[in-house]
Amino acid sequence: MISVEEAQTAILRAIRLAGDTEIVTLDQACGRYCAEELHARVDHPAFDNSEMDGYALELAAARKHGFILPVVDASSCGDAPKALRPGSAMRIYTGAPLPDGADTVVIQEDVQIQDQRVHLPETTAADQHIRRRGEDYRAGDMLYLPGRRLNAFDLALLGCAGVDRVQVYRRPRVLLAATGNELVTPGRALAPGQIYESNRLALAVQLRALGAEVVDAGIVPDDLQALRTLLARAREFDFIVTTGGASAGDHDLVKQAFSEVGTLHLWKVRVKPGKPIAFGQIDSRAHFYALPGNPVSTLVTYKLFIEPAIVMWHHGTPHQWQLEATAVNEFHRQPGRTEFLRARLHVDAGRLMAEVLRGQGSHMVGPLRHTNGFIRVEAESPGFEVGDAVNVLPLGF
Repeated sequence: MISVEEAQTAILRAIRLAGDTEIVTLDQACGRYCAEELHARVDHPAFDNSEMDGYALELAAARKHGFILPVVDASSCGDAPKALRPGSAMRIYTGAPLPDGADTVVIQEDVQIQDQRVHLPETTAADQHIRRRGEDYRAGDMLYLPGRRLNAFDLALLGCAGVDRVQVYRRPRVLLAATGNELVTPGRALAPGQIYESNRLALAVQLRALGAEVVDAGIVPDDLQALRTLLARAREFDFIVTTGGASAGDHDLVKQAFSEVGTLHLWKVRVKPGKPIAFGQIDSRAHFYALPGNPVSTLVTYKLFIEPAIVMWHHGTPHQWQLEATAVNEFHRQPGRTEFLRARLHVDAGRLMAEVLRGQGSHMVGPLRHTNGFIRVEAESPGFEVGDAVNVLPLGF
């Protein structure tokens, strides 16, 4: 068996990056991965303007007239104001253009108005409350590199920069199937020995959240020919993900079926839960994953090995946050595999706390009600005590 890091490295090195792109409008770009450098098309701010409601003036003129100036004209948003008359002040509103001849703005709370004349504080200084043209970015400045996954904040910036369309990588096509004679879709009656299958739903939701186009192949029985038929569709997909049938039992036929059509790069990782995971490739396009069938093993191996691969496929840089927290309760075990414990993370007095949840069996989904992170226990570690520092992988942030 290989370590978690060795498996992650081997998988990412083997990913065949996306090549096809498409142009989408900005309102369709959230969650998509940029396939081009994106540059600003305008200066921002586009012109010198006021950051507050107040009065625009020339400081030298204010000093010359004892900080008392007549108010002439006004500048509002959308205006193209006249030049400032020498020896006067101009009423100005937040975001409105600064008139030619003005070099400062005094906010309305700091002045007094008498007989259409503004009385200014003698502490008035140059360049107060002015947003200068291009101080944020200039036309032509590069804003984003290829591989950036665009979020709502990015779209707000791009819209301000005059960008209305972006080139993005196409969505990866993922074929998803669960294997096992014992599996039944929820909503149907269970016969003796049968269980409900939920891995496909959990995986599909997470894959779509990463921008994938998911095709559900349903439940495939423990039958070699049925698995061959599934894998025959490989040329249509970038990723094929199966759950179940990846261990060493007599009915675990996924590895056998895959070996007939593809190249297996790894099988079994020193991780708990999730040891029986396989990864390989079919032809020149499809990446193949066989995940364990136990629900929690499926979720852990998806997070560790598939999520980074989807990001890499989009030319992105995979990164999974790992934070330090304080253990709320103790956990002891025999060293052996890197283990990911379901945990409840919370903040207490400014400190991140991690509570190991009861019921850590890979088949036990009840603790998922309270799980918002994993505690990582290194392979050689016997566990930890209350108050120890532990490494956590947040989920759902």
